[in-house]
Amino acid sequence: MIFLEYAELVLFVICAFTVFYLLIYAIAATGNRTDKYSESRIKHRFAILIPAYKDDEYILYAVRSFLQQEYPIDCFDIIVISDHLDSETNLQLSQYPIILLQARFKKSSKMKSIKAAMSQLQEGQYDIVLIMNADNVVEKNFLDELNNTYASGSNAIQAHRIYQERPDSVSVLNAVADEINNSILRAGHVNLGLSASLNGSGAALDFAWLKEHINYLKDDDDEKVIESLLLRERIYVEYLNKTHVQVLKNGGRKKFYTQRGNWIRAQYYSLFVNIGNLPGAILSGNFDYADRILQWLIFPRTILLGLIFLFGILSIFLSWTACIKWWGLLFTLLLTMAIATPNYLVDNKFNKAMKAIPFMAIGMIFNILLGRKK
Repeated sequence: MIFLEYAELVLFVICAFTVFYLLIYAIAATGNRTDKYSESRIKHRFAILIPAYKDDEYILYAVRSFLQQEYPIDCFDIIVISDHLDSETNLQLSQYPIILLQARFKKSSKMKSIKAAMSQLQEGQYDIVLIMNADNVVEKNFLDELNNTYASGSNAIQAHRIYQERPDSVSVLNAVADEINNSILRAGHVNLGLSASLNGSGAALDFAWLKEHINYLKDDDDEKVIESLLLRERIYVEYLNKTHVQVLKNGGRKKFYTQRGNWIRAQYYSLFVNIGNLPGAILSGNFDYADRILQWLIFPRTILLGLIFLFGILSIFLSWTACIKWWGLLFTLLLTMAIATPNYLVDNKFNKAMKAIPFMAIGMIFNILLGRKK
């Protein structure tokens, strides 16, 4: 019995640490911070990489979005990596002033497409590499904003990804989850002087740096591996809260489950690879890197919510003191997520989507336990 009490207390301490970690950054994200940089006279050259795996429905919108940029057309190249796109889509793409690389990988991945594209580019050919998704569209001043930020000395930049259209509960929950991440992992961090987290699209990196480090990346790696390489070298990741990347695709419920499961697996893989560097990062004063390792150490929000709710229910049958602390922690977590959710998302669709959370959380947990991957 004593052992169970100690185990419950240890789990509560871990959950409480996670909740208050999230709360600190959620509150920090509410602070005002300008992310506008002075207009740069220099127009740096962009390599815009758009891996497109079976994204026939959206890729043309993404390409047209960049062709409408106010940025000088001779200062950027749109490089589409066509992986399993239809021949008709490839024919349409070939009519645009872009670089079209065609591939049919047996085991496709975004990183494999990026590596294939980077292998075709020469050192010194570009200044900035911009990594996008095939379902992303941007505003006309997007490249100008990135160029001004890069010219100020930022070698790694993350734009603000948003879900413009939210036709159903899944897309609403995707939008809310993304904005909570934007608040806590990006805006909250930069407001406290720490690096933002990369999210896989709308990420601009120094071209020479990525060219030098591309061979360190495996085919199934994601943005967390790029993050760890940047932070080990103390390269700060800037976040442009007012520079938007709009997401067009609504992946559906199955994609929602699979995507979250993949993210959780990637988080703990990154933790496994980097945890041994935590003491050295702290002792050397590399607090950006140390913070990111701690971020990978804490429970993902969905698991955290499920654990706290479960023990809140169980504590009703144990003792009133346990009940108070678990339900108090649940209230604090819900408050944290409320603070981190922007007002524009709170509407009738939001209220309907909230009712679907318990069922989707159960479905996601089953998906993780069954170990399903893309």
